[in-house]
Amino acid sequence: MGLMASDVVSAENAVCLALCVGWRMAELYNRDELPGPPRDQEADGVPAHLPGLGEMSGHERACALAAHVGADLASLSRALGLGSMPTAAPIAAALQVPGHSRDSVRAAVLDLYLKVRDTVAGSDVSAATAFGLGRMLADTALLPTEQDPEILAERFEDHRLANAYGWLNDLDASLPPRSAATVRATLAGWQRWVARLPRTPQGPIDTAALTQADIRALKRQGDTWRRLLTGEQRPDQLLDSQAYIGAATRLLGAAWRIGLHYLWKWSWAILLGAGAVSAAVWAPLAYAPAGTSRVAAVAVSAAGFLGVSWLGVRATLGRALRQAEGALWDAEVTAAIAKVAATTPRNRTISGSALRRRLPAAQRALTSPAPVPLPEPGPPGDDPVAL
Repeated sequence: MGLMASDVVSAENAVCLALCVGWRMAELYNRDELPGPPRDQEADGVPAHLPGLGEMSGHERACALAAHVGADLASLSRALGLGSMPTAAPIAAALQVPGHSRDSVRAAVLDLYLKVRDTVAGSDVSAATAFGLGRMLADTALLPTEQDPEILAERFEDHRLANAYGWLNDLDASLPPRSAATVRATLAGWQRWVARLPRTPQGPIDTAALTQADIRALKRQGDTWRRLLTGEQRPDQLLDSQAYIGAATRLLGAAWRIGLHYLWKWSWAILLGAGAVSAAVWAPLAYAPAGTSRVAAVAVSAAGFLGVSWLGVRATLGRALRQAEGALWDAEVTAAIAKVAATTPRNRTISGSALRRRLPAAQRALTSPAPVPLPEPGPPGDDPVAL
């Protein structure tokens, strides 16, 4: 018996919610600061206006993120049809303890993460995969820093990203249309960008090759990944009319290439047919008596043969193009979305002087060219110029 439409929608919601929970829990766990409530909160009085997101304190941001986790867990429990689901209440309680340490909050996040992982894994395989994918993508986008490029290299290792690509392929049918393909393309773009970063003679990425702007671009890319995969933003909303015109132009070019490939593949048959028709037409015209109706009959038959042959070629080629049209259009639109969604910086060429300025003094002395000593002056008679 097939799945009902409501069951399919519920399964898609569960996958998106599980991915969002995994992302937000990793984001909360990886925060640099998880402070407690300020002690003089009431002494400041009532603000002149309601505070916006940019005016929230570190404690308020952490509490809001914990509340997001709790709300998503409640929605995930309903989507999976579970009677009970661990809540984020322990995290909220840990954040309210005055003078708490960062690790005390992280311990509460870790405990909840393990419980949710086991609960979801025992309920839905796709949701469990999405939960792990959300955590992995969050670590990829949020953990790297400008001061430690090796974290970036570790996050974009080939074997690690192979898991991400595999999970995106597995979840493609359960995620919003074109979202998995867009994330795959942009993730591969960042992988190539990291691979092209300048390296030190010892192998690691050189610190001069990574800037704060690059890290901000990666964080923006991660936010785009989360919004696309969780359905907060539809991929086609990123495109404007010019992008669709460009995709249609590339589709026509692809159809033209398919037609040329078809004609080239069957060129031998086309040439043989054309040769046979030419011989059939030439022989009566050359040897039949003048004025006979035989020439007209052969000419009409040859013309009919050519017409029937062209109709067959056109029908076959048209059927092939119609079958490939949907896939070609989807591929072109996805490529256009990935191009707009990508925040990958351009690779820069780092000059040798910039690299040496970022190196320690001892290493800078080793990499700088040694001065060439001037020759000692000899007797005047040995001077080649004097000779």
